[in-house]
Amino acid sequence: MKVSPTILFICLTFFLWCGGCIQEESSPSPAKKQKIVVPIKKSVLEKAETPLQSTGEKIKEETKEATHAKTATVEEKAIQPSATKAKEKEAVTEEVSGYYIVKKGDTLSTIAGRGDVYGNPLKWPILYRLNMNKLDTLQVGEGFLEREIPEGVRLKIITPDEARENFKRNAHNIWSVNVLSATTIKEIFSSTIRLIRSGYPAYITSATVKGKDWMRLRVGFFKNKTEANLERKKINALLNLDNSWIVKTGKELEEFGGY
Repeated sequence: MKVSPTILFICLTFFLWCGGCIQEESSPSPAKKQKIVVPIKKSVLEKAETPLQSTGEKIKEETKEATHAKTATVEEKAIQPSATKAKEKEAVTEEVSGYYIVKKGDTLSTIAGRGDVYGNPLKWPILYRLNMNKLDTLQVGEGFLEREIPEGVRLKIITPDEARENFKRNAHNIWSVNVLSATTIKEIFSSTIRLIRSGYPAYITSATVKGKDWMRLRVGFFKNKTEANLERKKINALLNLDNSWIVKTGKELEEFGGY
């Protein structure tokens, strides 16, 4: 059986067309390429957000925490200065115990007259005796008691506790030497300084005799008349005197025996 060329051409064309369709369907199309999936990380804010906590509740809680922290800070600052001041005050008290810090306008006699020092201006010889190394640099001489001491100088003083202990040791030493009696400090000042520099525990007491006020320069305290009289002779030689005498003390010992 003969097949005509026309029919063969048509069959061949149909076959080629079908093969192209099959090849086209089997090849991957650009639209169907493999997708690459990259995970997207949530931000810190998104992580903090939870379905159980609304934005309003978060703000309220954060404000509450901030207020609490601020209150705690204020309370801490309020407590800290008080504690610091207390420690500083304690440190200062320990540092100046047994000392007086000179203030502007202070003189030796005004310091001695202070209630927190000796309470008696005439007790300035006690201050001088304890602080000769500092006070002698101020040119001790006429007018010294009225001269201001530089502000800030630390002067050694005898504390009340020390005075009580000293008095116990001197309780039975009732004799003194009356070196000089005068109506003014000026008359006995230089003799007082000289006695103290020579190592004598000189002091000045006051008395009123026949309506007249006197200041008495004395040295004490001695165990008995013999010891007092021996020291009286030495003092006379030192100051070129001949009119001193010894005296038995009473309340005077209570006032000056601790210094």
